[in-house]
Amino acid sequence: MAEQPATAPEAVDIGQVKSMLNLPETAQDIEVITKLIELIAGLQQKYDALLSDAVELEDTVANRDLQDFEDMITPESQVFWKEQLLRNRDGAINILVELRNAKAVTPAAPAKEPEPEKRPLFRNRLINPVRTMSELAEEAPALSTQRAVKIRNRAQEIRTQEKIPYALAFTRAEKEIE
Repeated sequence: MAEQPATAPEAVDIGQVKSMLNLPETAQDIEVITKLIELIAGLQQKYDALLSDAVELEDTVANRDLQDFEDMITPESQVFWKEQLLRNRDGAINILVELRNAKAVTPAAPAKEPEPEKRPLFRNRLINPVRTMSELAEEAPALSTQRAVKIRNRAQEIRTQEKIPYALAFTRAEKEIE
């Protein structure tokens, strides 16, 4: 590869700079530098003034946006939303609008339908008709109920006679009664 020659810095036409600064052709370099520093200082002051105006306007706009969405923004979250509005106003406003729309679109209450008939899930939860004590006393217990009572009574006897746990006595009584 061939080395490329270093490019010479562009030559500044001092005569043109002096005319732009309204200096005579006979002005010395120090006068040009002084005039340029004054020009830069003036531009810096204008920039600072514009920057402070822009910050004030951004705060004003952010505060107005906070007021527009005060129904969505709680006092605790105002600092967060103000920061979001200052960083990315369009994105924050889009999110707040979507939240407002989601809040506004609540599911419409369906027309009141009659409540469905409540049916028990299991048979033992069926609502039994009210029966008197005399009706209950006259009924003969079912065979399975009689068998269960016999097993229970026999298990109690075995338990007290042999001093063994009830579960073991129940198992033995079950085998005896079969």
